[in-house]
Amino acid sequence: MKRILVTGATGNQGSATVYELLKNDFEVFALTRNTQSPEAERLKEAGAILIKGDLEDIDVLKEVFKKVDGLYLVLPGVWVSSQETDEKEAELGIQTLKLAEEQGVKFVLYSSVLASDKQDRFRPKFKFTIEKYLLQSTLQGTVLRPASFMENLLLPSFGLGDNKFINPLPEETAISWITTKDIGTFARIIFQNYTEFNGKTIDFGGELFTPKQILEFLKRELNQPIEFVQVPLEILYQQSETFAKLVEMVANQGYDPIDSDLISSWLPKLTSFEEWLDNTGIEKIRKLQSSVSK
Repeated sequence: MKRILVTGATGNQGSATVYELLKNDFEVFALTRNTQSPEAERLKEAGAILIKGDLEDIDVLKEVFKKVDGLYLVLPGVWVSSQETDEKEAELGIQTLKLAEEQGVKFVLYSSVLASDKQDRFRPKFKFTIEKYLLQSTLQGTVLRPASFMENLLLPSFGLGDNKFINPLPEETAISWITTKDIGTFARIIFQNYTEFNGKTIDFGGELFTPKQILEFLKRELNQPIEFVQVPLEILYQQSETFAKLVEMVANQGYDPIDSDLISSWLPKLTSFEEWLDNTGIEKIRKLQSSVSK
C-alpha cells in the first residue's frame, strides 16, 4: 500500500491527506481539474504527481487506477444541496468505485459525512448509498465519517468577514468539530494499517461545542464583538430543503456519540479548537475581514 490516488486533492481535506502521505513515504497521485493553480503547484513541489481531470474523466481514472494500490475518495463539495445534487453525487461515487473494482485497486478509503445513515430517510440517494456500495463490493475499504470542519467557518456563508457569526444549526445543540489536518493524519494511519480498518465505518470528530460556545471562542481570540445571527428554519427551507431537514434531524436526534477511545488508540491527540484558532484560524479570519473592508 504505497501508491495512493487522492481525489479533491487541492481541497482542504484532500490536500491535508496528500501532504501527510508524502511525509510518510507514500507515492501520491493528486487528481485536480487545474494543474496550474497555486494549490496544485504546492502539491507538486511537495512531491505529488499531478493528474489533470476529475471523477467524470473515465479514461483518466482507468489509467491512474492501474498504477495505484489505494484510493482516497472525496466527492466534489455541494453547498446548496437538493435531491438532484444528492443523486448525482451517489451516481458519481458508485461509478468511481465500480471503475476501481474493474481496474484492480486494492483498497478504498471513502470520506463521507457524520450521520450519513441517519440522513438516509430524507436523502435516499446520497453518501450512505456510496458507503453501502463500497462495503458490499469486492473492494477492501473503509468509510470515514468526519464531523464539522473547523475550516468551514472561513466560508462566506458563516459571515465572519463581516464580523458576524451566521449560524444555521440548533443554537443550544453541541456538535463535534475536527480539523482537516487531523483528517489527513488519520487517513494516513488507515492506509498504513488498511487490513485492520477494512470493512469498518468510523465516525471521526473531536470536541463538542454549541454555536454559542464557538462564538465566545471567536470573540475572545479576535478581541472584538461579533454579531450572532441565528438563521430561522423557514429560511433554510427556502434555501435548501435537504439542508433544512438535516438541521431538523440534528435538533431532534443529535449525532451518535463518537468512539473517542478508538480514535485516541490510533491518534492520541487531536487539534483543539483553540489550537486551530491560534495556529491558522485567527489569521485567516482577519484576512477575510480585511478583504471585505477594502
